[in-house]
Amino acid sequence: MAADQVAEEQLTVRGELAQQVQSAMQNKHALNALLQTYTPFIKKCVSDAVLRGQVRQDYLTEAMLGFIQSVKTYNEEKGAFIPYAQIVIRNRLINAAKKEAAVQKPLFSISQTPQNDKKDIQWEYETAERQYTELIARKEAQMEIKELNGAFVHWGFTWRDLVKNCPKQSRSRNTCHQIVRVLLAEKPLLDEMQRTNKLPIQRLSALSGHSEKTLEKYRRYISALVLIIEGDYPYIRSFLPKFFDKEGTL
Repeated sequence: MAADQVAEEQLTVRGELAQQVQSAMQNKHALNALLQTYTPFIKKCVSDAVLRGQVRQDYLTEAMLGFIQSVKTYNEEKGAFIPYAQIVIRNRLINAAKKEAAVQKPLFSISQTPQNDKKDIQWEYETAERQYTELIARKEAQMEIKELNGAFVHWGFTWRDLVKNCPKQSRSRNTCHQIVRVLLAEKPLLDEMQRTNKLPIQRLSALSGHSEKTLEKYRRYISALVLIIEGDYPYIRSFLPKFFDKEGTL
């Protein structure tokens, strides 16, 4: 069973984890209780991270210290606690394994001062926070892509169809972008499009000054741009041409 699955099962019994973590930040007894409750989760993190042949018993101690540190440094606004704790624990175990490997090399001597320890800890948790942020961003991006794909299906095309329909030349792309800006500026036309899931080609041709043939040729590309701009897809929208804002104006 994966570590996050262990944690999820405990959550259903123990209550809201976020509240427990907040309490543990301020109360030593609450921290000890949380540590005891999530010992199976911590052990699973150890078994997932420790390399074959590494049997040091203090890896569990390192993992528990990592769990405690994740409680102390956790920011609820950035996402769920369990993924963050997994990253902190894993990084601490990796760092411990590297230190052990360095000590065991006969040609090198390691003199670790308290100041170096502080630097290592700071590096560990800066790395953990960066990895955690990247993890959340990837999950949000995957969710956006999945939701947008569902919207495309309602319009009768897929991501693969869209790739084939994208204009190859910059002149054609600029034409499409002009058409999109015209459409976004005409709210009645935009409302009709969103209501019918169809591009109003005739009326849009008259307003934009571009032929119906051009509109039909790039119908999917134009529709996709409008869906992305008007929808809740901030990650995907960040890849659009910079001159598009929420209203599609310059």
